[in-house]
Amino acid sequence: MYFLNLKGFHPTKGINTDNHNKYPFLESTDGLFEPGDFEFDFNSSFPFEQIELSESRSIYLSEPNLLRVFKNTTTVDNKILVNNVKPIEEAYTKELADMFYNGYSAGMSHFYEEIGQTFLSLELEQKKQALRDFITYCHNNLYFEGFAIPEVIYALGYIQASLVKGVQEYSNLKRLNEKEQVPPVVNVYPVVKMPEPEVKPDFVFEASVEAAPKPAPPQITAADIDSHILLRYPGSKIFDLWCTLLDDQLCQLMQVPKVFSSDDEIRDLLGRLFKLNDQEQIWPESNSPHYYQMAPGYQNLLCLLMHATYKLNTTYLKVPQMKYCELLKSNFSPFETYESVGDIQRNMTKKKDTAIDFVHKSSGTYAKKAYEVLKKVPTYILKP
Repeated sequence: MYFLNLKGFHPTKGINTDNHNKYPFLESTDGLFEPGDFEFDFNSSFPFEQIELSESRSIYLSEPNLLRVFKNTTTVDNKILVNNVKPIEEAYTKELADMFYNGYSAGMSHFYEEIGQTFLSLELEQKKQALRDFITYCHNNLYFEGFAIPEVIYALGYIQASLVKGVQEYSNLKRLNEKEQVPPVVNVYPVVKMPEPEVKPDFVFEASVEAAPKPAPPQITAADIDSHILLRYPGSKIFDLWCTLLDDQLCQLMQVPKVFSSDDEIRDLLGRLFKLNDQEQIWPESNSPHYYQMAPGYQNLLCLLMHATYKLNTTYLKVPQMKYCELLKSNFSPFETYESVGDIQRNMTKKKDTAIDFVHKSSGTYAKKAYEVLKKVPTYILKP
């Protein structure tokens, strides 16, 4: 069973449209919405169509009826009817797209929670079978009948994203043989764990014949992390990512004044935020405080850089996302209007999506190198 906590969906009955009397019903001038193919085509490399919902938001969609709704042109050839009579208006289409996108974003973030922690311990062929089962389940439940119930639209977005992620994971695994090393999917399972200590811990777990209570895990304190976050992901890639702050064309696209002008300034910035393994000397660690005064328009880009760093580093070391948000709050003026670090975390995903579009549009060298690093983030699906 999947999607146990998804409102508007029952794990055995599927999409729940019992509340349909309160909301509009959509159909096409060509007739009522019918289900798509009953069986998923596993031979298709990527059976999804990319839809641009806005300049900064795009999705991959396979549900045929939602494709008709979101691709419908209200001003040229409007074929979608509301309640059997009234042609749909552009504002309402956008409202539906917002509902769907919210569910889609959540589905992208919770994929490894949905497929289950047991998936991580399976053998390669068992993983492939588990993904085929998951893909089939998503495909069978992904049907928009026409009832524009908000929780239903959200649920369909969530399931669509789960299907996209399932196909992506399956495509990566099906080319592998059992003797080949399987990508470490365990490292991207979104379970928050305490970071590994740099020094040898002052306690040792020893086997005992009698059951004894386990010591409580060490708590993270300011002294433990020394206001820096330890990076296990290669520092050179993190450096390439943050050097996007040097991209002239990107700053022009975002309509913000350029703050940094050299590689050394980026190294100095990173040295105030992160510390590296001893074998890496990409930048020197700095304990001197510095508060960067930047235009408010940098908020989206900084969210992207920090979120991507968090996601990449999580494949090696589990540090809570909140710690990365604390660095944004304590070091950059664009976040001074936020009352709490939790508010930054809640808005981080939405803001980074906006910045990704700007980075992709820039033809500057720094932005191009940063975009290649962004492609390595496990949960991002980016334009080629």
